Amino acid sequence: MKVQQFLQRKTIESPEDISLQLELFAYMVAKHYSVSLMEVYQMDEDVFKQSLVWAMAVEEEQEKEAERQRFIENTDSNEIITFDYSFLEEEDY
Repeated sequence: MKVQQFLQRKTIESPEDISLQLELFAYMVAKHYSVSLMEVYQMDEDVFKQSLVWAMAVEEEQEKEAERQRFIENTDSNEIITFDYSFLEEEDY
């Protein structure tokens, strides 16, 4: 199936992949806000973009929390030290 192949590659290799990526973004917004895909496709472009940004940010935070919980479950210690390397992503000005 094309969708499964696209998700496994995680890269855009063809014009068809761009379409699949947009469908994936629409799905993420629909799932996050519990709306239909039709409602997502009818969104204003700016509203869609902002909705996508929030949906992706929340998903990333949920993944971090799930990883933290897995770590807690797999260790005997209650002490967890996290490191923030986000400064590495910032550009030098």
